[in-house]
Amino acid sequence: MAMKVFDSHLHLFNRKIIGNVSRCQEMVDLLQLQSQGAMERLGPEPLALSMRQAGVAGGLALPTAAAADVDRINALFLEKAAGVQGLHTAGTLHPDREDSGEQIRHLCRHGVRAVKLCSFSQGFALDGQKALALFDQIEAHNLSGEPTLFVVLDTFYNAHRYFRTDPTHTTVPAQVTALTRRCPHTVFIAAHMGGLSAPFDQLWSDLIPGANLILDTSNAAHTLTRDQFVAMLRRFGPQHIVFGTDWPWFTHRTEIALVTELTEAAGFSAQQKAAVFHDNMVALLGRSESNG
Repeated sequence: MAMKVFDSHLHLFNRKIIGNVSRCQEMVDLLQLQSQGAMERLGPEPLALSMRQAGVAGGLALPTAAAADVDRINALFLEKAAGVQGLHTAGTLHPDREDSGEQIRHLCRHGVRAVKLCSFSQGFALDGQKALALFDQIEAHNLSGEPTLFVVLDTFYNAHRYFRTDPTHTTVPAQVTALTRRCPHTVFIAAHMGGLSAPFDQLWSDLIPGANLILDTSNAAHTLTRDQFVAMLRRFGPQHIVFGTDWPWFTHRTEIALVTELTEAAGFSAQQKAAVFHDNMVALLGRSESNG
């Protein structure tokens, strides 16, 4: 029987974002992005086709927005997700909003269980006062008895270099560890194995395994060496890793094959690979993807 797969890291970008990123050849080379053909992978229809062809049972779209656009983007992604079988969406929040409590309740009413935050593009410091207040709100919600939310954090270590954003808005591994300790009842997924393009010695020393910290595999197999990636798999263990592609920058069939080989190199059993590729994320979402 084929292994079930859930893609925990998908984007539904527009043409402007794809164009802006693709024109920065130095960044494309650094991250080994498959920018050629990315324009043809825009929108729900190519995503749905790719998922079907690769046997992917479900996926999680990850929106972010400026403070003024949070409501609009959340509504847009709920609509987009409804049009693709097996596709779920995260919501997004912003520390500058004064109505985040209502936003959290709104997302939960619509069955959303994840919040995506990208500090460099949204323009805030992960350890700033407003951001910490937002994380405290999410933690309080998760202690309230209502359906819990988990948080997906972007971790592009060199974001400020390529996007000319404030360096204090770049998420670094030590900040992720600090958040997991501040909010022990909130699960955090650190995208890209915790630090996309971060120096490996810093990633290894500052990103500390914990009960509420999960890493997603998206892009990281292209920026870490094989030995580094396998070492991270072994250090965090199969219950704290989820598979992700970073679609449309990478495609399903190639990423499934690549991460399968790496999990086997780490010595993961069939059951442990099932956890990475499907079961961990489905458990977080609190719903079955067994029917696709």
